[in-house]
Amino acid sequence: MDLGVLLLLLHGVFARCQIIEGPAPEIELEIRMTDAVRDAFSALFDETFMQQMVDCQQLAGDNCDVTGLAEYMIEVGARLQNSISQCPMGCSHSQQLCKDFWLAFESNPVALRNGCAMTNNWPGVCTTFLRELQKRVADDTWELSVMCRMIDAGLNLERMPDCKTLAVMTTASRPTLHDGGCSFETREECISNLCDVYSQFAWRMRPRNLIPEQVKVPFDYSYILSGCEHLVDLDMYNRRDECHDRLDILAFCDCLCPGMSLVNVLGITDCPAVVDNYLMFGRLGIANTSFDALCEPEICEAFSSRRLTAACRDTRLPGDDECLALQLPKVLPQNSPCPWLNHSNEENILECLDGHRCDIDAEGWYCCENHRGRAKCPAQFPVMCDTLCSGITEYCCREEGQCTPRGCPVVLQRDLVYRVETTTETSTTPEGRAAVEEEGFNLRLPEGSWVWLLLLVPCSCGLVLVVYVRRLNKKFESEQVGEGETDLGLKLDKFGFFHAYKAENVERETNKPRVCIIMSELPDSRPLGLELLELRVVRVHPWGAKHGWQVGDIIVDIAGQPVSSFEQLWERIQVERNRPPVRFTVERWNVQTTAEEEAALNLQDPDLQIKMMKKQVEEDHRLFAEHRSKSRIAASSKQIPPSATPRPDREQGAFTSMSANDPARVDTAAFPRTLGPNVQVSALRSSRYRRGIVSHLGSFVPSSHSAPNCEKCVARTVPMDPPRVAWPLASREYALTRGSSTAAQ
Repeated sequence: MDLGVLLLLLHGVFARCQIIEGPAPEIELEIRMTDAVRDAFSALFDETFMQQMVDCQQLAGDNCDVTGLAEYMIEVGARLQNSISQCPMGCSHSQQLCKDFWLAFESNPVALRNGCAMTNNWPGVCTTFLRELQKRVADDTWELSVMCRMIDAGLNLERMPDCKTLAVMTTASRPTLHDGGCSFETREECISNLCDVYSQFAWRMRPRNLIPEQVKVPFDYSYILSGCEHLVDLDMYNRRDECHDRLDILAFCDCLCPGMSLVNVLGITDCPAVVDNYLMFGRLGIANTSFDALCEPEICEAFSSRRLTAACRDTRLPGDDECLALQLPKVLPQNSPCPWLNHSNEENILECLDGHRCDIDAEGWYCCENHRGRAKCPAQFPVMCDTLCSGITEYCCREEGQCTPRGCPVVLQRDLVYRVETTTETSTTPEGRAAVEEEGFNLRLPEGSWVWLLLLVPCSCGLVLVVYVRRLNKKFESEQVGEGETDLGLKLDKFGFFHAYKAENVERETNKPRVCIIMSELPDSRPLGLELLELRVVRVHPWGAKHGWQVGDIIVDIAGQPVSSFEQLWERIQVERNRPPVRFTVERWNVQTTAEEEAALNLQDPDLQIKMMKKQVEEDHRLFAEHRSKSRIAASSKQIPPSATPRPDREQGAFTSMSANDPARVDTAAFPRTLGPNVQVSALRSSRYRRGIVSHLGSFVPSSHSAPNCEKCVARTVPMDPPRVAWPLASREYALTRGSSTAAQ
């Protein structure tokens, strides 16, 4: 039994003698535990643990000096806390202080328990007190314990903590993002505090800095805590003067601090401390450090709430979807949260977020879908764009300059980035003189030239404005068609050449052909077998190709329900999944044409159209000749006088109007087969009358609104004897006179 334990036992025996000779034991127990001891013990730990110690002291036997144990803990803890507070970094601490710490907090409590248990004076509450004490000594957040583990680590360094423990202790003992580090009055105080935190961490991660030089230890100044190897190159202690220009610290104080209030404690998971520790140290590559998956929605909400504010404009904080695509809980400590900043160093090789590498030629661009998404692009497409090709992790890969690169949030970057100060220089020239210097060439303008510049600039602008207005007027006049003006063009059909008048210049929207696709079922994984960019199909998998999907299809509706965005599409898929089969309507340009459509397309060939029209005209001439010969024979046999044939009144300039739907007035057999019941024909005697009917028709149609559905009103010269001019009617029958135009029902 060592000297400390012997002294404690003798002190207990002496106290027992005093209790027997003095007043009642109950009064003596209250005197032994003073308020000062209670307050000091509560300050060293907390109120709850102090009460456990008091309960143990009151229920233990007279031989157990729990009060003496507590007083020694308070004394050693105060001396050690004072040494650390006076010099948090840049100096060493006495190793004897930590030896006393281990004696007071480890050896003495165990020795006291063993001695008291031999006399049955160690109740259950004291056992609870001892277990809680051992738990608090091993706590990674208690600064005194972690510091003494490094200063007095033991002969075999069995107490030496790792880098993760030092990081947890630093964020717990110093004001950082969640516990006061953002509550400073000025921005400069916030930046200075965080710089001190990083400098203190960098000083303490080398345990030899904490031990006096005369003390021999089994390691030198090059020894660093396990897991801090990546932080050596950051040199945060020696670059303390440059810390005010670190972009991550500026982002913490200017941007992210207000958003930390949105991070809440979830059950037993202290998400504010988890987020704080990861942003401060975990992202830098400390070994064995991971982000709790329960806190992922909390940090994403903090990022999303601050990303669009003016203070966060340059921090590139992610939105909700992009934050979830980072998959922070699955990022290994040795990997960067933003691996896409580099390419895979091999052509045609994609690197996935789980480390898998695949060949895009052999497996396709979607080979990372089952490996958490793309992490690095191939070497020939080294830039990962900020736009998605599919899913939420399949960002596009392009060559340099072809897209906007996907950035990395400043507060998640593994390497430290410092702000580069830019300076501008201004020079002045004598009044009234301007000088332009470029590559050694000097141009000096004469004095008073600024007056001419003031006159030249407004005049030039006015001239440009006048020219622009005149061009607009000419363009407007050319597009207008006044009353009495005609827009006639020479056309050709089966009856020959004719003049066509275009009444309105109506631009019709080109409607894309629509195709119906029936899906027999919608599986849970890849229900359509497609990759979509919004509603456009960009890739078709075997399941989609089986049902007739093609690249370029644009989804219009699902089961008769129109969709206009990917969110609406996904919602409808969830609704229709349980009601197969499901009908999709898509717009598609490459629809196969039918035989009738092919024939119509052939007619659009000008040369082929003219040949077919000429052939039809010859056929009509032949039929008309046969009909005229039969009519003459019949007329001669009946001896019909010539005066009975209706003729136009040439003297008054009137034209006889005949309608194909009036069999009493017109012999329908005399009409070519292409003239229907809505065609009006006028008999003409000369070419002058034919020109007149075309002119009257051109002036009549735009001045009246009798035929609103007539897109093109056409006057045709029909090859008959006598010659006739035919034009289509809508719902009215027109009687045209040479000098005027009238319309009658």
